[in-house]
Amino acid sequence: MSLKAVQIKDVRNIESVSFHPSPGLNVIVGPNGSGKTSLLESLYILSRARSFRTHNIRKVLSYDKKDLVVFAELWASGVSSKIAIQKNQQETTIKINGHIEQKASELSRHLHTHLIRPESQSLLENGSSSRRSFIDLGVFHVKHSFLKVLKQYNQVLKQRNSLLKSKQLDTLPIWSNKLVEYGTMVSNQRAEYVNLLEKELKLVAAEFFGDINFNIKYLPGWDKNLTLTEVLASNLNRDVQYGYTTAGAHKSDIKVFVNNKLAQDFLSRGQMKLLVIALYLAQIKLMSKQSYKSVCVLLDDLAAELDEMSFKKVMFFLKDIGIQVFVTTTNKSIFTEFIKEKETKLFHVKHGVMHIEGS
Repeated sequence: MSLKAVQIKDVRNIESVSFHPSPGLNVIVGPNGSGKTSLLESLYILSRARSFRTHNIRKVLSYDKKDLVVFAELWASGVSSKIAIQKNQQETTIKINGHIEQKASELSRHLHTHLIRPESQSLLENGSSSRRSFIDLGVFHVKHSFLKVLKQYNQVLKQRNSLLKSKQLDTLPIWSNKLVEYGTMVSNQRAEYVNLLEKELKLVAAEFFGDINFNIKYLPGWDKNLTLTEVLASNLNRDVQYGYTTAGAHKSDIKVFVNNKLAQDFLSRGQMKLLVIALYLAQIKLMSKQSYKSVCVLLDDLAAELDEMSFKKVMFFLKDIGIQVFVTTTNKSIFTEFIKEKETKLFHVKHGVMHIEGS
């Protein structure tokens, strides 16, 4: 399943764009500030109902415009579906096949845009929250019910922390029990997903790195030799002192090991970049196995982050798994051998105006 037709209106410097992308590789060429990243941002908004560049929708709207609109027709096995989103500073309207949907999560049931950009390179170096988000995104696309469980956990955690902060402990055992219930479910589903991800990572990494063994270790957020019930009991005095829950699923993390050594201690800076992309590609491959939705990969200036050999490895990998890709660049020449391939389209963007090469 892939995007067959796209319309974008009033997103940053894109006043109005309509195009038919390739189901394979789409190369978007243009100088800096031309609107290339805004095009990727539009597709991201269509699948997530939010931007990856800002939380302030006013910054995404074209100058002096009140609304932005992104529409796409999806195509799979002769069946067409349509999704659209309209956003302004007050509200968001989502339509799927002509019907208004209230939940933004419904968009992801039809379309998932997987973004890889320069900031993505710090996944293994940033704090644990970015890695939890990475894992949770993957779990959600394997098991949609996970989102509800995670929300319930976060709500219970918020209530427990409120009691700890106010030192009102009469009902704390009730909330602690609920935290254990939802926290155990969240942790188990994360652990199951990490096992799947590790298997895919090994396959991807074999193509990128050769004979090097990669492993992902899941850290639940508490001592794995104890139950969460036991940990909350033993940490009670500290939790009361600090005014928040110091252990639980909200503290979980992953670590990647290379030949039994922490990746950061083993790999070069360039290899770390390639490893992070391998993690994203492993996740993308897992998602692409779910044929009921479109999975589009958005690569923002990937060539600027990798050496030539690594860049080609990534591009050939994406080509081989047969997934729809949108990649931006300021340098058309680095895509010469890919542009010659079937199911590749080359688009030029300048001042928010887009046209396909040859048109």
